[in-house]
Amino acid sequence: MRLSVQTTSFTCDIQDGLAHMVFNQPDRGNPVDGEFCRGFSLAMAELSEREDVRAVLISAQGKLFSVGGDIAAFERQGKGLPALVKHWTADLHAAIVRMRRMRAPVVVAVHGHVAGGSVSLMAAADLVVIAKSARITAAFAKIGFSPDTGSTATLTARMGPARAKRFFLLSETLDAAAAQSAGLVDVVVDDDRVLAEAERIGRELAAGPTEAYGGIKRLFLQASSRSFESQLEDEAQTLAAISKTADAREGIKAFREKRSPNFQGR
Repeated sequence: MRLSVQTTSFTCDIQDGLAHMVFNQPDRGNPVDGEFCRGFSLAMAELSEREDVRAVLISAQGKLFSVGGDIAAFERQGKGLPALVKHWTADLHAAIVRMRRMRAPVVVAVHGHVAGGSVSLMAAADLVVIAKSARITAAFAKIGFSPDTGSTATLTARMGPARAKRFFLLSETLDAAAAQSAGLVDVVVDDDRVLAEAERIGRELAAGPTEAYGGIKRLFLQASSRSFESQLEDEAQTLAAISKTADAREGIKAFREKRSPNFQGR
């Protein structure tokens, strides 16, 4: 089953609860352009509302995961570039918000090279699986730009503010091992295993307690901005709500019966 979104930037198929989005412009390096921003925004709006989507996997075709922003399009705009930036980010930023807040966990499989705004898209995922030979580049300052796409939030959440700021100020390129050490990615595997491992994780999550995953995502998303007391109360309220779900009842029953639970995502 496919999404209703029509775009040349990516495909997205849904099977057994796992939505697999594949960036589909390898000849151009899978850039972030107007077409991608519109399509990605529509896709995340739909994915975040579909009950049959219990996990999302994002991967890419070609030698590169994504080069980031379409520099050629920036150059063509001339004095119209500020308006273009606001137009594209209106779509892309809304998509990133929904991606982080949706109940379904998001897994990204990264190979080759990822740069610029696509680094933030990667960092916004719940789990990042990366190939050993992959490289991650902070490209903004190299062209005289500041970060967008939620970069200052998503990378800070993973790396901490000082390390994330250094990454951007020095326009660093990190290999997979350094990125894992910094907390920017989660799993490093051999190049020929990156998609298979990301899909394995995605399918495991798609078979899990989706409402509980949504609660976990939301609680961690707000943890750094809430007082300790408020966070504890929200944990209690969230757990109380999730304890009413069919999956919670199934989890308890399966534990008592010493068997694997059969979660349905509700």
